[in-house]
Amino acid sequence: MKKIRLIAVDMDGTLLNHEGKLTERTIKAAKAAMEKGAKFVLSSGRMPGALRAFAKEIGVNAPCVCFNGGAAVDVFTDEIFYQTPVPIELAKDIAKTAESMGLYIHAFINGGYIAPVYNEKTAQYEKLTTVKATVVNGKVSENMTEAPMKVLVLDTPEGVEKVLPILQEKFNGRASIMRSQKHLIECVDKNTSKAGALEHLIGVLGIDREETLAFGDGQNDLEMLKWANESYVMDNASDAVKNACERFKIAPSNREDGVAQVIEQLIKEGRIGE
Repeated sequence: MKKIRLIAVDMDGTLLNHEGKLTERTIKAAKAAMEKGAKFVLSSGRMPGALRAFAKEIGVNAPCVCFNGGAAVDVFTDEIFYQTPVPIELAKDIAKTAESMGLYIHAFINGGYIAPVYNEKTAQYEKLTTVKATVVNGKVSENMTEAPMKVLVLDTPEGVEKVLPILQEKFNGRASIMRSQKHLIECVDKNTSKAGALEHLIGVLGIDREETLAFGDGQNDLEMLKWANESYVMDNASDAVKNACERFKIAPSNREDGVAQVIEQLIKEGRIGE
């Protein structure tokens, strides 16, 4: 069995605890894995700017996968290794459809994101990401100046349940539309996935797929979890995610430093490193 040389980890609900923070134990485990020679890849729906502080805390030694696989970026230098933006006409169509349904959306362009108005949802998202919105005071669909990395729908969990299948059916075969958190729907290019970005990244880094490990908790993590040679689903994930593949293993929840617990054990077994 080959040793693990790349660890890809989802952020919200996985690496971050229930308060959205990195614990000392998690940081220590990540650093220990890197000291053994593994690359530590943050793999998230977040934009690069919303990963930078976490990347600094850990001291990551590899590019981050952002926008659910829409880009692989060195968040310290902003060097882009890979990206798949949403074609602008398709993005506008998605935005118009969401707007016609009365949904609140963001579009991610120019390294940031635009919001139609400033409201409670905007404030909550700014707090989550630590990145300020550009408020256009108008329709997002009419204010896109370039192809965005993604269109994000923000709603209640009940609202997401209702509109997700509608959007998926309308844009089937044209865009990849998935739920990343209970209150968020991610709309990205049809060829975008965390797995696709990681496949490109291992080529750049000279790592084999058989040397990869992944952690996740959401539906947007499934392709990454199926792609990696060894995968752990967090205990706080839904049963649908846990049961999506027979070979998935279960890690303790993000409240219990689940990622750290698994990494510590793998290091103890001598399975991580060059």
